[in-house]
Amino acid sequence: MRNQGRREFLIGAGALVGASMLPAIARAQSAKIRLGLMLPYTGTYAQLGNAIENGLRLALDEGGGKLGGREVEIFKVDDESEPSKATDNANRLITRDKVDVLIGSVHSGVAMGMIKVAREAGTLLVIPNAGADAATGALCAPNVFRTSFSNWQPVHPLGRVMADRGHKRAVFITW
Repeated sequence: MRNQGRREFLIGAGALVGASMLPAIARAQSAKIRLGLMLPYTGTYAQLGNAIENGLRLALDEGGGKLGGREVEIFKVDDESEPSKATDNANRLITRDKVDVLIGSVHSGVAMGMIKVAREAGTLLVIPNAGADAATGALCAPNVFRTSFSNWQPVHPLGRVMADRGHKRAVFITW
């Protein structure tokens, strides 16, 4: 057995997890899987939104355009990094476009609105970047997944270092 590189492992694990997250009845169907991308395509976070979509499309291309053996259809909404539009945008993708999976966002405020809608609808939500702790904490649900960091994680290890050095208070500025 050859050693897998990190990239091959992540692609294989992602495909396996992605296929196993879909209900058995959905995997048995021959219809296309409908993915709703709710990402920033304009404004400050546009580069991140485009990078996330490009990564998804690369993974799909490497899988022959299929996920779990099914063809994929993609629906896109520019979330504009605007939390006040998140609920309407997510509802549009779920009710109008009938997406099976909702993917987004970069902005934590937008993700909070998406979580509300996805939880109520029972639609699978994959959060590729937004770090709001509540997404996989207090608001976590069986259909909500995060593939990146939570906001507490980047500086958490520094707490022990600061305490060991005798510091009682610290302020961290991080992404």
